[in-house]
Amino acid sequence: MEKVRLLYICEAMGGGVRRHLLDIIKNIDLGSYDIHLIYGKKRADKVFFDNIPNLKRKGIHLYELKELDREISIKKDSKALIKIMKIINRINPDIVHCHSSKAGALGRVAAYLCGIKNIIYTPHAYIAQSPNLSQTKVKFYVGLEKIFGKITKVTINVSEGERQFALQSGIVTTSNSMVIYNGISKKDRSKKIQKKNRIIIGTVARLSEQKDPITFYNIAKNIVSKYDSVDFRYVGDGPFYEILKNKIEKDNLHKRIQLVGFKNNISGELAEFDIFITTSLYEGMPYALIEALSQGLPIVGTNVTGNNEIIFHDINGYLFNIKDVNGAVQILEFLINNPQKIKSLGEQSYKIYIEKFTIDKMIEKLEKTYEQFRRR
Repeated sequence: MEKVRLLYICEAMGGGVRRHLLDIIKNIDLGSYDIHLIYGKKRADKVFFDNIPNLKRKGIHLYELKELDREISIKKDSKALIKIMKIINRINPDIVHCHSSKAGALGRVAAYLCGIKNIIYTPHAYIAQSPNLSQTKVKFYVGLEKIFGKITKVTINVSEGERQFALQSGIVTTSNSMVIYNGISKKDRSKKIQKKNRIIIGTVARLSEQKDPITFYNIAKNIVSKYDSVDFRYVGDGPFYEILKNKIEKDNLHKRIQLVGFKNNISGELAEFDIFITTSLYEGMPYALIEALSQGLPIVGTNVTGNNEIIFHDINGYLFNIKDVNGAVQILEFLINNPQKIKSLGEQSYKIYIEKFTIDKMIEKLEKTYEQFRRR
């Protein structure tokens, strides 16, 4: 049987989006699919570049476009569109699957202009979901998504909340959208690293506006002022790194609130956590939380799309409202004073991971979707 020619297009080859795509490419049946990937270089991270030799050995066709950039630029975007169309015409793919907003716009338009019928889109959270946007900007981005939605065969959302936002906004319909949860490789629970009578509360997230690291800091500062046995860790980098570093140094809290920086493999960091916390303002389906589930950690997080499909209140963790420092502090104080609760919530986290978020489940659902479009 002839292989399905599958073209992925992604500008944001860093963080969770990069992980999602690499996990697909590494686990999809390469005997059935001929994989091509157009990517932007500017936001690609070290993990992606380190994987390029291995991808080429597997026979993955890679196309780097320097013009494929996050910022809107008529000149760059026009060049990127033309180059994407040339690649599509050369490959003649059966399916074009675009990931994230910029590639979702340019990639879908290019595929449509080239006559590709099977165009798939995974937004990884819509920009319009951000609570920091004005209503004018929300309407603008929703309007764009509605236009591009008309040329999209199916939208794959990574959470039900993300899909509901798209349905309510008129971006998708029930017949041309579906949910496939992110998944990670099945693993046994790591043995917790024992610490001498200390509790570590940590997060793994990009230091960006979306993740709201300032609220993380305010929560941490409040807790460490009351509990000598509790420390905080933030694993990740990004534009807010220096801002947070300066706050920590100014308050002389560098021994209690640690900025770890970017880590290729976060399992070792998570093994030292007792509680995982996330303060993000909006999400698609965050990989860091799935990793926390797989490590059997209780999760305290903002009640936003994505998070609230991983965190089940008083089952494997607790939810609080965005920017609600006092609400988060109250939850953490309860857990700090009830270590048995930390243990029982963590056990439920691991069960939820096995039931819903393994990579086998993700790939199985994705391949079933692709098979609908196999060239007859």
